[in-house]
Amino acid sequence: MRFEHLVQINDLQQPGPLLLTRNQLWQGLVLRAESPMEFVEHIDESEVLQRSAHGLQRRVVMGQLEVLDHIAYQHEESVHYDTQPSAKHLGGQMWMKIEEPESGALFVRFIYETPHPDDPDPELEKYLRYLQSAWQQMDLDTVITIREMAASGRLG
Repeated sequence: MRFEHLVQINDLQQPGPLLLTRNQLWQGLVLRAESPMEFVEHIDESEVLQRSAHGLQRRVVMGQLEVLDHIAYQHEESVHYDTQPSAKHLGGQMWMKIEEPESGALFVRFIYETPHPDDPDPELEKYLRYLQSAWQQMDLDTVITIREMAASGRLG
């Protein structure tokens, strides 16, 4: 299954109190990968297992679920999560891609790919709609958190 949605960061037609720079947005997206507990409250534990200049490998625990992610960075362009399958998780991929159709008009495109079928049975389809809604809300909350971090001076 593939699901994607676009979140507007800066509306140049109606500028709010804080327009984010591309670098601030980028720093926030990287921070979500490196410190997920600051963004998602139901995470019990998070540990960076390996780090390189281009990303990291991490372990995240949520209740009985343990997830291993390989996360790749493309500087000020995208963050790509590759979640490994396990006995309790099917795995999948997620991209957060910064788009800037005109200078300062920032968006983030969130793309999710999972091994779920594209034409599931009705019960699974209901679950997948719930999952997509949860992802959308989590992504909107991510942007709110990044804005708060920028306003407090944490993001340059």
